[in-house]
Amino acid sequence: MKTNAPGAVSSLVCGIIAVVLCWIPVAGIILGVIAIKQSRNAKAALQCSPDLYEGAGIAIGGFVCGIVGTAVSGVYNLIYLLLTVAGSQQGSW
Repeated sequence: MKTNAPGAVSSLVCGIIAVVLCWIPVAGIILGVIAIKQSRNAKAALQCSPDLYEGAGIAIGGFVCGIVGTAVSGVYNLIYLLLTVAGSQQGSW
């Protein structure tokens, strides 16, 4: 019986949490990057030993969720930064 590639499930979990927590500054970016890295590790294990491991779909799902979580968190962080700067500029008028 084959087992999931090392890092496949953790990439999916981190990717989903990155999407859920994307509105918290920096949390979505960190978890998204971890998800992407774990997904690449799982894909490498799958390519080296395809007869031992399965879970390519899980690794791809983690990769996609990691990309989405990182991108959305980056947009939220940018908006937060712009609003913070605009708020500080408004008080100095």
